[in-house]
Amino acid sequence: MDQNMDIVNLISSLLDEGKYKEVLTVPKEEKFFNNFRDNCWDLISIVVSKIQNDTITLKPSLYGTCEQLLSLIIESGHHEEALLEFIEQIEVAKNDAQFSIILNPLQQLLIKLYKKRGRTLECCLNSISTYIEAIPIPDLNLEGKERLLMDSDPNVRRIINVYSLLPPFYQPFIKELKTDYNENTGHIIASFLISLLGKPFVYIDLDPEYNYNGQFRQCCSTITEDICFLLKNIFKLFPYLEDCYKESQKYQGKTRESINNDFEDPFKHKEKINLTTLSGLYYIIFSEDFVVPDFAVPHIYSNQYITHIILISVVHLLTFVEYSPQTKALSLGTSILKRFPDNASHSLLTVPIHFKLCKILINVSVYSNYDGNRKQAVKLIEMYVNKFNYRGRISILKYIIDNANHSGMIGYAITLYKNSLDQALKIFDLPECFTGAQLHSMIKKICYLPYGEESDLVELADQIISALNFLRYIALKDMENKTGIRECFTFIEADYLHKLRTGLNMSKAHYEAKLKEINDCKKVQNKNVEVQINIAGTMLDKIPTKNKKDIINSALNAFHLIEAIRNGHRCLKQHIVLAPIIGTPNNLRHYCQIAEKKDKVIPITRTNNEEHQYEDDIKNKILAKSLEFVPKSGWSVEALAAGAEAVGYPGITHGLFPNGGGDLVHYFNVKCNDELVQQMKTWSKDDIKESKIPVQKVENAIMIRLSMIDPYKNTWPKAMAIQTLPNNVPNCLATLLSLVDDICYHTGDRSVDFNWYIRRVGLAGIYKASELFYLTDKSEENNSTRTFVKSRIRDAELIQTALNMNPVTVAPQSLTAAFVTAKNMLGINTLK
Repeated sequence: MDQNMDIVNLISSLLDEGKYKEVLTVPKEEKFFNNFRDNCWDLISIVVSKIQNDTITLKPSLYGTCEQLLSLIIESGHHEEALLEFIEQIEVAKNDAQFSIILNPLQQLLIKLYKKRGRTLECCLNSISTYIEAIPIPDLNLEGKERLLMDSDPNVRRIINVYSLLPPFYQPFIKELKTDYNENTGHIIASFLISLLGKPFVYIDLDPEYNYNGQFRQCCSTITEDICFLLKNIFKLFPYLEDCYKESQKYQGKTRESINNDFEDPFKHKEKINLTTLSGLYYIIFSEDFVVPDFAVPHIYSNQYITHIILISVVHLLTFVEYSPQTKALSLGTSILKRFPDNASHSLLTVPIHFKLCKILINVSVYSNYDGNRKQAVKLIEMYVNKFNYRGRISILKYIIDNANHSGMIGYAITLYKNSLDQALKIFDLPECFTGAQLHSMIKKICYLPYGEESDLVELADQIISALNFLRYIALKDMENKTGIRECFTFIEADYLHKLRTGLNMSKAHYEAKLKEINDCKKVQNKNVEVQINIAGTMLDKIPTKNKKDIINSALNAFHLIEAIRNGHRCLKQHIVLAPIIGTPNNLRHYCQIAEKKDKVIPITRTNNEEHQYEDDIKNKILAKSLEFVPKSGWSVEALAAGAEAVGYPGITHGLFPNGGGDLVHYFNVKCNDELVQQMKTWSKDDIKESKIPVQKVENAIMIRLSMIDPYKNTWPKAMAIQTLPNNVPNCLATLLSLVDDICYHTGDRSVDFNWYIRRVGLAGIYKASELFYLTDKSEENNSTRTFVKSRIRDAELIQTALNMNPVTVAPQSLTAAFVTAKNMLGINTLK
């Protein structure tokens, strides 16, 4: 025993003293040879204990000596005994350097013991899995471009470095299987590789946008390819995923049967094959972020079956609160729903996973700590709902409304219902699920105040605004009462609008009184007046006065907005259709075809004019502010939502604008036309002759109008595309014709004959052609555009001269050609 301790202590001392050459001669000395071989167990632990994370950098000679010693132990010691000790050392390794130095000798021992390997390979791989799972997960709350900083996190770097050590370790055993395949060994290695795709894998960012060529992605690709080779059919693990899910739901399903009665199924080990590891595997397979061999993905499985199974993984990963697992779930969910058939039958919703998916998506949309994930979850909800037929959509939306317990999410569900109804109304035979009793049932869910007049309208603001917008939409859209909405008017008025009116008055009075108390506090000297604010049952009593005022004003803004929309529904009971939210402008300029010196303004008659004006003021305020967000968000609902929030209204207020970005583009066009008119009114009238329009003034007017697009030049092509949509064409034509009429009038056109039409239609064509040219013009001060405009006006003058020579014979053909040209410029040449 003393000799045993002498050889161990000798080697330890020599290593501590830095006598690396001497320590390597010890195993070769005859007097130590037997002791060295017989004490490999203790020697392995001593040698490994000398290694620290910085050893290879600060003491490379020590690291190299320890590597050689471990190789000598393998060559001279008892292989079975050494193997067991190496496995134990992996389990107790104190740092990654110790883990790394063990892998190579461990691999060599396993290769030497090929015929006697038995269960030791599985034990070895289990120890490696245990070590990796113990690595701390990164504790970073980063999203967007900030995720690039994750690579600098010590835990992330550690995970990446450890994973990069694994393929060189296990791939020799896969190479053996290529020449002498053993199913049990293949499954053991496959289960080990799958276990690597659980913790900590799911916590590492793999978004290809930021880490496409990253080291960790490359390592994961290698692991995936090896799993595919070992399993051949990657879908063979679907039953295990189902069983794991059932067990997690405390469902007693059938016991898994072993693949071989003489050998325990490695896929039954819950530590290695569980919901997390299988979800990580199927994220790689289906997320479209990795290349997967075709042979591993058989095409005999139906897309419905695959979707139902993979949704289990989506639901599981969404239960994590960390960023990366949620992101993987959302990416996987988006990819797998693309495989799901469109217009899927509502009968598929009998599979429980569907409503579990709804529930967890609601939770992520509302409560996730990450803004990007919340938005992506909302998009996924819309994508998921729209995959079903109308009956299926309504079932899902009813579930969301009943279970969301969040005003914004309920409001979003109402909006999705409105969108589905809008699609259905375009069908000749309206689906039954949108009519009669089924519509009435949905109306009751939409028009719901949980505590009647005493409901918290601040908390319910998004839901109420969406409900009112829906009622407004259906009153406008269903003129023929296809849905049977008129039979619901009595309920809507008595059980919803009346209670809402009372609640609004009570809430406004309450918050206005609180605001008065705060303002009075400033006027009272040397008095401590305590103002308490209660919102949604929470007493806000230790907030700075300014913040209290902001909260109250925000609530009052919400009340004003609700009241403005509600006022528009007073005509429901009388079956009177409301004026469109964004439609014909309040005032249209109309110029007589005889010489006049002033504009004649004809106001459009409107019912409840004051109420509509109040509502229009709100909308115009939102639209004006939304223009500031167009350069970033484009002509979109997002810009409208940001504009609404910027002026103190909820983001969901964008529902006031049924045409979305089309309404914003229309507002911009009307605004620019008005500004151009104001400028043209200041122009001198001295050079305007009765028989001729000053060309220079027309040119200047067109260039001024085009210059107004400049702040939004990058996004204007999208605006032009939006204007060609059927819903937006009337407004597009109205503003274009109003523009050319303004230019013609203010540049001196007083014609009363056929030329009145030709000039305006021709000018419309010139303007639209110039607009397209302007978008590609990169010249200084847009000089190329001005040259282009001059050229087009000169061409128009030549045409005008030809028309004047023989107006009777060429007029019909010219007028037709002019209108066709104008329609082509507008992109509406297909309209009937």
